[in-house]
Formats: sequence, C-alpha cells, structure tokens
Amino acid sequence: MQLFWLGVLALALAVYLVLGGYDLGVGILSGFARRSGVRDEMSASISPLWDGNGTWLVVAGTVLFGAYPAAYSILLSALYVPLAAMLAGLVLRGVAIEFRPKAQRTRWVWEVMFFAGSVLAAFMQGVAVGSYAQGLPVADLRYVGNGFEWLAPFPLGCGVALVLGYALQGAGWLTLKGESALQAFARRAVRRLALPVLAAAVLVFLATLWMHPQIEERLVAYPELLIVPALAVLALAIAFITAGDPWQQPFAYIVTASVLLLLTLAVSYLPYLVPFSVKLSDAASPPSSQQFMFWGAGLFVLPLVVLYTWSVYLIFRGKVSREDAYH
Repeated sequence: MQLFWLGVLALALAVYLVLGGYDLGVGILSGFARRSGVRDEMSASISPLWDGNGTWLVVAGTVLFGAYPAAYSILLSALYVPLAAMLAGLVLRGVAIEFRPKAQRTRWVWEVMFFAGSVLAAFMQGVAVGSYAQGLPVADLRYVGNGFEWLAPFPLGCGVALVLGYALQGAGWLTLKGESALQAFARRAVRRLALPVLAAAVLVFLATLWMHPQIEERLVAYPELLIVPALAVLALAIAFITAGDPWQQPFAYIVTASVLLLLTLAVSYLPYLVPFSVKLSDAASPPSSQQFMFWGAGLFVLPLVVLYTWSVYLIFRGKVSREDAYH
C-alpha cells in the first residue's frame, strides 16, 4: 500500500507540474505581452482550466498528509513561509482572473495582480523545492530548524529556475492554443527561454551533486540513471529547434523535459522522502490508515479527479480567441 500511495503522490506532482506549470507560466508571460488583445487570448486559454489544475496540488498535499504524516509535518514546519507566500500568490492570480474581464478603468490593476501573483506562486514553489532538495534539519522524525533554511542561495536560485521553467511551459501551451499574434509571441518566447531553462537545470543539478555526495556516489554506482537527465536535456533542445517551425508543437517536448526533471529528483533521493534523513517506511502512516484512505480517496475520489480533468480538457480543446473566455 505504501508503493500505491507513493505512485499517487508522484502522479499528482507530475500532473500539477505540467498543468499548474503552464497555467502559472501563462500568467508570468502576460507581463511581457504588449498588446491587450494578446493578453485577452492568453487569459482565455486558461480561464476554464486554471482552477481544476490546482486540484492536483491539493491531491498531493492530501496524500502526503494521510499516507506520510511524518514527512508532511516536517515539510510544513520547514516551509511554512514559502508555502504561505505561494498560497497568497495563487489567491492574487485567481481573483485577477475573475475580475480582469469585467473591469474597465481598473483592468491594469488586475493585469498586474495576475502577473505578480503568478511570479510569486512560481518562485515560492521553486524555493520550497530547493529547500527540500538542499536538505532539512531533522532529528527523531521532527523538524529542528529555525524555519528560514529557505533563505539560502540554492533555494532562491531554484525559485528563479522554476519561474523560467514555468514561463517556458506557458509559452509551449500558447503555441498549442494560440493563433496569429499570440502564436508568434509564444514561439519567440520558447526560443528565448529554452536555453536559459536548460542552463538553469544543469546548474541546479551540478549544485545538488556538490551538496550531496551521496547522489554522486549513486550515479557512479548506477550510471544508467544519467539517462533520465540526459533525455530531459535532449527534449529541451528539441523544443528550442521546433519552436521556429510553425508546423511543429514544442509543448510536448517541454512537458517531457519537465516530467523527466521531476523523475531526476525522485531517483536522486529515493528511498528517502525527506533527504537524507527520513525514509518512506519511517514516514508512512499505519497500514490500516493507508487502507482506509484507499477505500475512499483511492477508489472513488482520485478516479473522479482524473475523469474531471480529462473531461474539461476534452471540452475546451482546440484553438482559443479573446471571445472564447468563459466569463
């Protein structure tokens, strides 16, 4: 049952990385679109989808709370400030998405909030991931830090890297959904962002190896694991190349690279759920609790979330225009 819930947690994180990533990325890119019509189309491309995308973040948090409560308590205590700031950013952008289409004289206010909230949420998610990858002070399954380990160069650098990565995902999404001016804007953004994202990913990977010799030892012992980050680099390179071809869609390659980078993080730390102090078996709730969750959340709630996600993307498939917003 532990492996089942680990799989659900991995699925939720991967789906949110893709869906929530492009969603936040569109908000980040909105701050660089000069024409109001382009910003309207950008908003329309996510307006019927953004709230459902965030459901997968809730699923991940719920699974962590129910199946691995020790890890949940450690991470929440250590990352209280970044997670609170992330939620503030998500609230700001959610309000802006709803109010922007209805505003006239104050529309610029909501556009700024949409951009700022997206940047804040993406940056703080990156900071949280960087703090996790850096390692947290833990003793006897309890967090013993001061709550400010995230104020370090590595987590802050990861925050910047994730902002760039989400912006690249947003650009890829817009090449899939946009036409004419929006399509041209998105393809330029992919070309400009792909190489910086690649450089940021390589720097984060090298910094992680420098901080944790255990990971380097694992890669030396199992060099085949290097195939995962190598494929991520290849996918980003192909996204850069295909962005200039109007008949190609770089979004699939960007998504592939994002999932492979998440998988790189997983293979670097497993079987530790909190590196390198708390293993999966140490953090897991009793088998009876995990089985109880399975008969409710696992058997009914999770399939409903999957069905809803599939249905909404099926309904709102195809190209978008400024008149297509559900508002």
